[in-house]
Amino acid sequence: MVLLFTLSTNAIAKIELSLIKPLNEFTTNDGELLIEGFVSYEKNDTVTISASTPAGLYFDLLEFSIDSMIVDMGTSQSLKAIVFYPIFGDGLSYGPRVVNLSFSNNGQQFDDKGIFNCTSGMGNEYGEARSDFPDVFQYRYARIDIIEGWQSKWIGIKDVNFIDAAGKNIKARARNISVAVRTDDSGYADFHLTVLLREGENQISVSARSKKKVEVEEDYSLVRVTYMPEVAISDKSIILSDGYKAQLVIPSGALASRVKKISIKPIDLSDIKWESYVDNLQIARNTGPVVAYKFDVGAETPFNVTAKDYLERQPPGLVVDRNPDYPSTWITALSPLPVWLKIDLKNLRSIGSITIIPRVKESISYGPEKLAVLVSDDDIDYEEIARKEQCGDNRVDIALSSTPTARYIQIVIEEGKQGNNIQINEVELRDAEGSEIILYEKLSSAILSRTARLSISYDNSDLIRAGIRYEKNLAIFAWNENTAQWQPIGGKLEIDKKMITVNLNYLSTFAVFESIPSDIEVKWSNNPFSPNRDGIADTTTIFIKIVEETGMQAKVEIFNCAGKLIRTLIHEVTQSGHISILWDGRDEDNERVEIGPYIYQVSIGKEVRNGSIIVVR
Repeated sequence: MVLLFTLSTNAIAKIELSLIKPLNEFTTNDGELLIEGFVSYEKNDTVTISASTPAGLYFDLLEFSIDSMIVDMGTSQSLKAIVFYPIFGDGLSYGPRVVNLSFSNNGQQFDDKGIFNCTSGMGNEYGEARSDFPDVFQYRYARIDIIEGWQSKWIGIKDVNFIDAAGKNIKARARNISVAVRTDDSGYADFHLTVLLREGENQISVSARSKKKVEVEEDYSLVRVTYMPEVAISDKSIILSDGYKAQLVIPSGALASRVKKISIKPIDLSDIKWESYVDNLQIARNTGPVVAYKFDVGAETPFNVTAKDYLERQPPGLVVDRNPDYPSTWITALSPLPVWLKIDLKNLRSIGSITIIPRVKESISYGPEKLAVLVSDDDIDYEEIARKEQCGDNRVDIALSSTPTARYIQIVIEEGKQGNNIQINEVELRDAEGSEIILYEKLSSAILSRTARLSISYDNSDLIRAGIRYEKNLAIFAWNENTAQWQPIGGKLEIDKKMITVNLNYLSTFAVFESIPSDIEVKWSNNPFSPNRDGIADTTTIFIKIVEETGMQAKVEIFNCAGKLIRTLIHEVTQSGHISILWDGRDEDNERVEIGPYIYQVSIGKEVRNGSIIVVR
């Protein structure tokens, strides 16, 4: 659980900081963390909210005026100028006009270098607002305090970089950000910030202080969150959360090996269209969704790699398949040097280091001896960012101090250890924070080989907003994209904990609604079941209990996840209050269905119940 520590302040303190989310210490597979909270202080006054940013942040997503920041160049650099990229709107620049700059090599003690004026960036080809230094500053960290902006009410930038003594662009990553918020007539102000996480444990300090009165003691909280860049495949369960109202427990062996990302995203309830549930006969009338979550699932997919030449069975794509051993090796066709290898990252990425693992056979290395690394945003204009005059035999580590942002990486091998016989097992790419750069394909949903446990919490304000009348009837519904309907999947409701839990074997979009109590009870004898003729759960039986016992049309249908009808088990008028129907796992053509989840739909008169039935091996 994310540990939140709100430190008590003494009598002079008037500022109180409260975090709404995250609430607990948690583990996430999402590299972005949304922090929401509010601050109470004197009415109609300005409060500075500061937060540490473990792996940076997206400046252009900040909705509040920037007050100050601490940025990191990665290593000590010879700095000659600072470049802001202001946000423009309505023909105006919203960038900083006057800043105070301080520098440090340890991130703690800063040397004040004084006040600098910044251009507006208006009229420049790339919107750059540059300020040159009187001397070369040799530092790693910079503290930027914004004294004045080109517009008085709001200051915003897209990015900030530095220029070194050689004229190269040095990427800077935020380590701390401060924004200004204004309290209302009641003395309250809401705020939200999205920060980027680094791999492993992150401790994020959030503080609030008066912008004008230094004698007012600040208040702060500490958030702890563990970032797992990939869903680890292990012999233990994985517990993921958004740190707020959703938790997913995934048992070992449940995920396909390609699935590496599971992002738990809360859905803004205003984005759920009223039309999607207003006519749903299983959702209480005049009520809305209580809480909703979407699960974004990412499957690992290879980068597109091209090369000057290669042997037919040893293509360049083998260098990014995460297999560092031969024969997963790019081998050139002995063409004249230089030869090149180009990797398309699909979108702009911050690149911190490149590692080349050559093939070594009987102590003989077939790797490069001399190479250059170039990057590009558009595959047209390339810039050389690194050069190796002498490469190691077993691996070549290339640290990129400028941490360029690019889409294309081109490695040009000018000389080889064995002439033009170049053999590369693997190329590993890491970002500025040291996390491996991997390409993911977004999946609309994911089927698990073992059931996971989803828990969704709610509070009284959620119930009031949704117009809930009977809390005891809350249930989890799943969105079916093919039928464009919310389908009930139930769940165990614990009213005292205000939590509902369900076991499921797929990840999609889920919401909590007030369900309508049914006059139909449905149970399966085996769910899941395995129609493989091994004598164990080869069939399953659906048991239906009906309150009204006479003269109603009864129909039981099985659909696949695409909404296609697979089998109609019964379609007739029933005179009994109890129905029992066996399914042998076959379709209308008497063929055994594929393994996976299926949707059953029970229609008794005008009432409809549906859910999932799982076919396993």
